[in-house]
Amino acid sequence: MEWSKKRRIIYGGVVAVIIVSLLTFAGYQFLHKTPTCFDNKQNGTEAGVDCGGACSLQCSSQIEPLRVAWAKSFVIAPGRYDIGAYVENPNPSAGTKDAPFVFKMMDDTGNLLAEYKGMTDIVPQSTFFLFAGDISIVGDPKKVEVEFNGGSPMRWVKAKAAPSTVITKNQALKNVDTKPRFDATLLNTDLVNETPRLTVGAIIYDAKRNPIAISSTYAEGLSPGGQENVFFTWLKQFTKNPQGGMCVTPVDTMLVFDRSGSMNTGNKNPPEPLTTAKNAASAYVDATDFADKVGLVSFATSASSPIDHELSIDHGSVRTAISNIAIEQGSTQNTNLGEALLVASKELGTTRHTKNAKRVIIALTDGDTNRPLDPRNKNNSVYAEEYAATIAKTARDGGVEIYVVGLGTAIKSAFLRDSIATDARYYFDAKTAGDLQGVYKSIAEVVCKKENFITEIMITPSAVFEK
Repeated sequence: MEWSKKRRIIYGGVVAVIIVSLLTFAGYQFLHKTPTCFDNKQNGTEAGVDCGGACSLQCSSQIEPLRVAWAKSFVIAPGRYDIGAYVENPNPSAGTKDAPFVFKMMDDTGNLLAEYKGMTDIVPQSTFFLFAGDISIVGDPKKVEVEFNGGSPMRWVKAKAAPSTVITKNQALKNVDTKPRFDATLLNTDLVNETPRLTVGAIIYDAKRNPIAISSTYAEGLSPGGQENVFFTWLKQFTKNPQGGMCVTPVDTMLVFDRSGSMNTGNKNPPEPLTTAKNAASAYVDATDFADKVGLVSFATSASSPIDHELSIDHGSVRTAISNIAIEQGSTQNTNLGEALLVASKELGTTRHTKNAKRVIIALTDGDTNRPLDPRNKNNSVYAEEYAATIAKTARDGGVEIYVVGLGTAIKSAFLRDSIATDARYYFDAKTAGDLQGVYKSIAEVVCKKENFITEIMITPSAVFEK
């Protein structure tokens, strides 16, 4: 065959291949549709139909419900009320912008007296305060409920909480027996950027942390490093005979709970002293106040992973987690106090920690600290105690108060008192399980002494929401 013919055949073949390739690609593009978050199908990395994965919309199955710590009415004058609610969003990366909510005020028989509708941004992993001021109500509102989105599922999207640069200082409550006034100073710690307009709420609690008065105001943008004084006033006195001072911050507590084998002596059913200890810890949770967050980490040879319960104002859920603590069967359970303290202190450092709240660890143990083992010398009998002491010191240096309860008569009290607890005043001996109820009660009273009024400033959080 002549070279010219061969060349024409080769060129023709190349052209044919190109044409077929182009037709194939065009056909693929025509027939194949790239998955999107709007095609009414579950595809790609989606966890549901057009939600989860790469989509900004979050699936309802991925969302934990909002937790309402309290919703209440506060009389300010005959027939006039302030309405408020204290709410937690436990979802770490999901929020809702302009979420509609409604306050429903009812009498003691459940009859609806009035409603108030509003909107709010729900920021990931945040605690926020809803407020409606000077609402006219005919009747006596004994019960308040807050409902989001008319009771229907909300549209949750990926979101990231914006770090707050505003702190409060110089809180002062006065004139509680006449016309109360609460003053505070807002300080922008950002030396470069101005803050947006802020919604600032005030909550006044009695000594048992029951909310008795609320209010809200606005602060225009604070200049870089700037500050602004805010104040709140009420017409109705809080008390006629004020005494003592105030606890000006809420408390975040991590309960560290020993579930090693020694917590079941004599193979009793239910196990003791485990059961009595759990009841005492639950009583501590009962003694905490609405705004206080409580978390739980139990430990034996290692600390629970994930932890038994994260810091939360959902005290009922924490009590359930306490009741679920059990001694692991089938293996010898040792005592790793150091790892439990490390996990607890890390939880107190997460975004779940309430800004400016006192950070507290209450550790209960009945055994000698004997884990972890020294990785270089497993016969090093003091390694576990030295490790726990180092973790405790780091936490204390970071501002965490550590209370320790030593259960039993064979406990190393000196080690727990001198190396783990904040100081000797923070160590409590419980010779028997029966002593624990009183010990936890004493700690609850010491953590925030019962005084007349407790104040809290709530700055509405903000977030960046994906569209």
